[in-house]
Amino acid sequence: MDENIRETNPLLNNEALRQNMLERQREDRRRGMSFAFGIIVVIFSVIGFVGCIFLAISHFGEIKASKEASRYASYNEFFVPLAAVDPSTFDDITAAPMEELIEISVWSIIGSDLDPEQYDYSSGELKIPASEIEAQYAKFFGSELPVVHCTVTGYGYEFSYSEDDNAYYIPLTTIEPLYTPDVTAIETRGDTEIVTLGLINVNSWAQDAKTGDLMKPEADKYLKITLRKYGGSTYIGAIQSTARPESAVVK
Repeated sequence: MDENIRETNPLLNNEALRQNMLERQREDRRRGMSFAFGIIVVIFSVIGFVGCIFLAISHFGEIKASKEASRYASYNEFFVPLAAVDPSTFDDITAAPMEELIEISVWSIIGSDLDPEQYDYSSGELKIPASEIEAQYAKFFGSELPVVHCTVTGYGYEFSYSEDDNAYYIPLTTIEPLYTPDVTAIETRGDTEIVTLGLINVNSWAQDAKTGDLMKPEADKYLKITLRKYGGSTYIGAIQSTARPESAVVK
């Protein structure tokens, strides 16, 4: 602070008052930094973890032909948001629980490589416009079942929908997925693909004591996912439970 200004202003000549003002300025800076740190936590806790899982899954996929491995890797990436929420099963998309479809759409955004300044977080939560949720929803589920916005309650977190703002508010806390995906089979039937997807509990992954590499555990459950192709895109049409395939046994 300019010393001439401080000398001509009797209020600023009070040392205690001056120190109080400086402390308040430091507190404002710390508060701003805490918001940014919160963004980093919520984003990189997901990205970093899922990235490690992808490296491990890619390693196990090296035994397949490169083209086939690329296909499996692409589907593994596509199903990350779905595995994160442990979705309910349904025989047709029109019978799917809307709250879970939105939850998957939100996970698709917070699990991506976000710029910390991409969304507003001045309220203490990450504000994501509903239009961006709708774009992700269409990517996964098409337009057969129109989106109906609502607040989502997950395992230990809540994605609040504000009708006034037409936006979702995401807590700035560490949010971890429930499962990670492991595609074990892909069957093509005309314009439909049937994907067998293993869901591996995030707490089941462990490092090899000697090599430090992640060891791929056995999936806790398996899903049969029907993907329907329409207009050059592929959408989830059904999710059903299925038995563990013999080829999925971990040796």
